[in-house]
Amino acid sequence: MHHPGDGDVVDPGMEPTPEPRALAVAQHADAVADAACELADAVAAGTWTPATVEDVIEAIETLAEALLTERAEAARILAATASLRAALAPPGDEPSAAAVPRPRGTRRRGLRNGWKGIR
Repeated sequence: MHHPGDGDVVDPGMEPTPEPRALAVAQHADAVADAACELADAVAAGTWTPATVEDVIEAIETLAEALLTERAEAARILAATASLRAALAPPGDEPSAAAVPRPRGTRRRGLRNGWKGIR
């Protein structure tokens, strides 16, 4: 079995070719970044509804959870979204500090190995 580094000569200026899974992650990350920029460009005063705010918070939480596999610091993003969710809750509906995060609904979420979630 061949292992990288077993006598391979690599040009120091060249980056190693990423594996297919890493390429897919990079493509999805690029698409998410583009979508976030498009959303930011579309935002105007009064265009946010409670449902759109919830969708954005949920997207941020999902991305932070994905980042947790690589960076433990992403836990701070999850804490921030929980604080944001509490701050935006209607009066008298604020979750307690001991509250367990609400379970995900039937939102579509990607699953590993190319499977898609159910809406």
